[in-house]
Amino acid sequence: MRTIQVCIIALLALSPAPALSLDHDNLDPNRPIGMEDAYAIPKGEIGMEGGVRFNDRREGRTRVTFQPQIIYGAFDNTQIEIQGDLFTDPKSLVGASKSGDLHLGVLYNFNTETLNLPAMAVRVEADLPTGMNSKGVDTQLTGILTRSFGRLRVHLNAGYSLLGSPQGQERPGAYRAVAAVSYPLGYPTSFRDTLIASVYTRQSDLRGQRNNTGIEIGIRHQLTSRVVLDGGLGTEFVGPSDRAALLGTVGVSVGF
Repeated sequence: MRTIQVCIIALLALSPAPALSLDHDNLDPNRPIGMEDAYAIPKGEIGMEGGVRFNDRREGRTRVTFQPQIIYGAFDNTQIEIQGDLFTDPKSLVGASKSGDLHLGVLYNFNTETLNLPAMAVRVEADLPTGMNSKGVDTQLTGILTRSFGRLRVHLNAGYSLLGSPQGQERPGAYRAVAAVSYPLGYPTSFRDTLIASVYTRQSDLRGQRNNTGIEIGIRHQLTSRVVLDGGLGTEFVGPSDRAALLGTVGVSVGF
């Protein structure tokens, strides 16, 4: 945790003047569901985000994850992220993410949406082995597309993770794909809420098991110009015996 705190302080120290607002329509991973759009936050903006995510599994104990995160608009069309998830059952977890790992990420948008092309971005991530029972540096590469059809936006995420040091029956690598839509509720009379729904599939953490496949739905609410609230629910209808019967997230984002 000391490593995470030092990196967060260092990131804040790099910030210029405070930004004016956060945008509830700018979708970040796990805020409130496991997908994102192709746009970075504006240059110079800082967002501090915190959430609680629970996973009520069909077999095994319910898992709760605390997700503190900082997002910084370091350059035009580029954001960097620091995150350090904390799990309630850290010793029993398998897969790339371990409790207390320091997560570093960079999102770069290399094409804004045009009449002919969708918005396109790439995300590069690394999980440093600062957490419990964590070994090796895990990496992930994700491609992101966003396309608008009137007020409706369609999003595609496709990524691949590599474990630096697989343990036991863990997969050395796994893919994940998400298709999602988002829509501003109440438009044009109000523009404070964005509804998001997705369907996803990902390879299981352990070899020889079926893909985890499920759906999620969430909402982001603009409470003030600098505060966004979010919440989401989901379930996995295909997968291993310990797949999620019910997923849920509640969180808050604050802009500076």
